Amino acid sequence: MSELVSKCVLRVEVNDPSPETDEACGDTTSKTCRKSHDISVETFPSRLESPREDWGLLPVTSRETTPLTEKEPEESKSEIGFFSGNPFVEITKGILHLYKEDVLSDRKEALTLCLLGVPTSMTCHDLLAFTAPCHADIAHIRVLRDSLPNQYMALLTFRTHESAIEFYVTFNGGPYNSLEPDNLCRIVWVSRVEWAHDGTPPPGHTELPICPVCLERMDESVDGVLTILCNHAFHANCLEQWGDSTCPVCRCVQSPEQAASSECEQCGKVAQSVDALWICLICGHVGCGRYQGGHAALHYRESGHCYALQLGSHRVWDYKGDNFVHRLLQNKSDGKLVPSEGPPSEAECAQEKVDSVQLEFTYLLTSQLEEQRLYFEDKLAQLENLYYVENQELRSEVASLGEVNGELKAKLVTLNKEKVALEKKCHQQGVKLTASLNELSEERQLGKALRNNQQQWQTKVAKLQEENDSKDKEIAELKEQVRDLMFFIDAQQVIEKSENREEIAEGTITVGAEPARPKSKKGKKKR
Repeated sequence: MSELVSKCVLRVEVNDPSPETDEACGDTTSKTCRKSHDISVETFPSRLESPREDWGLLPVTSRETTPLTEKEPEESKSEIGFFSGNPFVEITKGILHLYKEDVLSDRKEALTLCLLGVPTSMTCHDLLAFTAPCHADIAHIRVLRDSLPNQYMALLTFRTHESAIEFYVTFNGGPYNSLEPDNLCRIVWVSRVEWAHDGTPPPGHTELPICPVCLERMDESVDGVLTILCNHAFHANCLEQWGDSTCPVCRCVQSPEQAASSECEQCGKVAQSVDALWICLICGHVGCGRYQGGHAALHYRESGHCYALQLGSHRVWDYKGDNFVHRLLQNKSDGKLVPSEGPPSEAECAQEKVDSVQLEFTYLLTSQLEEQRLYFEDKLAQLENLYYVENQELRSEVASLGEVNGELKAKLVTLNKEKVALEKKCHQQGVKLTASLNELSEERQLGKALRNNQQQWQTKVAKLQEENDSKDKEIAELKEQVRDLMFFIDAQQVIEKSENREEIAEGTITVGAEPARPKSKKGKKKR
């Protein structure tokens, strides 16, 4: 199973070359002189679209907004200057960003590792000796030096991800050498190295800030990060070693301040006004006045401490003498003590009266303005409630209309389906009707042709019937003629055979009248 890690993106933002270096190198381009660049690397907050509250425990920079009123100097910006190359030949200016991916990914996808905070006591030979067991698997080593003192970074590109994983597991968190056990090897996964001319961070990445105590990069996936009230973030181990209760950067108190309690120590009731509380000037006991619970006077009777200070007016009451005993003069503006200069003059009395009138007018104006503020706040609250009710009603109406709309849409879908089915059926019926009409027209034509043929055949049959009748008549006549002829022939033969043929030949034949037939009787059965 592969392990998921959070990889980093190292972006080197290169600025445009300075005009001085361009002019200095303009005449020597034929001598293979490269253009000079100046590199100064800074860290800026990540320009993500999400608000600061959604960044989690990982801040974007070690310098964030603090409650101090003083403006921070320009030199306090977190800048990391570094150079790459020979400063006498090439100087490159830019901004070095170390971004961290916001999501975990498979570390097998990356082949590049970055060694952070390599001490400058380790030379290139020492670095090569440190990575000597993996020289066969390392494809490229690049050294980048930032502006932090006594350290630099090294990029190691491996040939295979198995060798990169083996190097990470073996050397991460271990010392560079046994003589300096505090200099630990800190390795991060690098997905890619970019050279860009703008400071826009890659999408889905967050720039790693620097711990103000140890000046190391803060990564919550490796070390615990603690953000205190003043929005400064530190390594948990670094802040644990800080013995003071203030912030190491701005000296702000790390823990929230306790709110001053305005309540009696005995009854525990919260006073509506500080004038109702009295504090003992001897032991500091806080009790309520005689018009509330009388615990301040009870404390006097129990302990014998006769002096109590009213918290609101700072006047001192003597329980033994039963009167106020304070003789201190205070300034009206800030309440500080002022020395007494004897009885005031008439001018001072007049001025004091004017001041008292002005103060009374100020109090009156303040009270009226406060009443107006409360009145208009009440009006605003009523309007807000009214608008809220109307908004809720509109929302309910919109919800009901949405439900009705959904039902109508469902009905519309059903009706559309039924319409399509009916149209399909209508089309089929139309096709059938067209076919039936075609068949009907064919049948009509066929019937018309049959009727015409029937008339013709009827005419032919009638004609043949007439011809048949005429033929029958001719046949009957011919039969009579044949019968007569046969009778004549038979009679002639008989006569020829007869002895009296001569007499018969000379004789005549007379046909007599036909005798009357007798009528049949009634009731006679028919034959």
